[in-house]
Amino acid sequence: MSGIGTRKEAKILVVEDERPLRELLETELRRSGYKVDSAANGEEGLEKYRQEVFNVVLLDVRMPGMDGVETLRRMRSESNVPEVIVFTGHGTIETAVECIRHGAYDYLTKPVKLDELEMVIDKAYEKNRLRIENISLRMEISKLDEHRIIGKSQAITKVLETVKRWGPTDENVLICGESGTGKELIARAVHDASRRANKPFITVNCGRLNANTAESELFGHMQGAFTGATKGRAGLFELADTGTLFMDEISEMPLDVQVKLLRILETGTFRRLGGNHDISVNVRYVFASNKKLDECAARGEFREDLYHRINLLPVNLPALRERPDDIIPLSYYFLKSTNEGNCDNWEITDEAMAALCAYSWPGNVRELRNTIRRASILATEPVISSDLLPFSPPKSAPLPAAKGSSDVQPLPLWVVERDHIQRVLEKVEGNKSKAAKVLEIDRKTLYTKLERYGLPT
Repeated sequence: MSGIGTRKEAKILVVEDERPLRELLETELRRSGYKVDSAANGEEGLEKYRQEVFNVVLLDVRMPGMDGVETLRRMRSESNVPEVIVFTGHGTIETAVECIRHGAYDYLTKPVKLDELEMVIDKAYEKNRLRIENISLRMEISKLDEHRIIGKSQAITKVLETVKRWGPTDENVLICGESGTGKELIARAVHDASRRANKPFITVNCGRLNANTAESELFGHMQGAFTGATKGRAGLFELADTGTLFMDEISEMPLDVQVKLLRILETGTFRRLGGNHDISVNVRYVFASNKKLDECAARGEFREDLYHRINLLPVNLPALRERPDDIIPLSYYFLKSTNEGNCDNWEITDEAMAALCAYSWPGNVRELRNTIRRASILATEPVISSDLLPFSPPKSAPLPAAKGSSDVQPLPLWVVERDHIQRVLEKVEGNKSKAAKVLEIDRKTLYTKLERYGLPT
């Protein structure tokens, strides 16, 4: 059962047509530490349900007008987020069972005993909380172990000090840095340093939002809002309520969606696609970009008013080449994570260390991680030597063998493909859509390859 401290976070909607019972429930539940709102009928309950995010709904089965079954059915068609507990008289048990089939969490018979009700509410809220957390975890791209920030260089230490100072606030944070530098890790660190650390951490890559479905993904949609919308769906803003929403590659968000994002930042409210009612959310926002947003704004590619709104607390994340002291510690960390937590028997040769430290790492930490993982997989013994790396050590690199010599070692296919993709991206000045056309693949496949090879996304 949830504790009293947890109850302060639970938001409950009471839908009950009997005024004395409705007011009694409101009073007693507030006294027990819950946040409570109420409605006198199904229509009013549905209206409030659409305007605010609740964790638990208490719903009477028998009401004039729209009854509890129909109210539940409509609620479930729009969102599966809250748990619903139904009240029933002894003569309507079969109706209550029907509500269970429609997705209700449980039912209680009247007269309702307050201690029994609070116990069921606590269990329902715990289930609701765990489901939201699971949604958040499923949406995270990296495994939890990879959310650690490794490094003791002055550059990364300065960043971590900034995170520690700004994390406890609720202000917007903008993380700027090249692709692969670990912006999501820093966003997670901001969340973990905040009062919302135990709440949802939701991530969205704005560069991957389809222009046709971006609004549905972010704001959610009502049933019938567009062709194929057979059921209502909560968007990312609703899922992030009370927690943190990390919006990566914010520069790629369509301009028309930027207008709606600005409204949410200013008012804390939005509407689902196809909806007529405002929904209030309490979200902390962390943004990230691998582009200079002030320059994007000057070119008309990003709204200037939105830029000033999100640039309140900027964090500039250094490229890996600017923190060379962290390359070897990071390499051993990735060795450990690749080899089931054990790297004690592994060694990185001096020549390999020199090569790792001399390389420019255009794909930053992500490229280093992938390089170490491949090397450890290719190694026939627990040693990372320079010949396992896709680049040569400085100065000591051997001269190319004569043409036709049997000593020529062919490059692995993945290295050839990675280098080709790099050359194409340079030619099209980083434009992913153009690069995908040149490579004759779709954007999704291109992003998959960029991540696989540790290249800027």
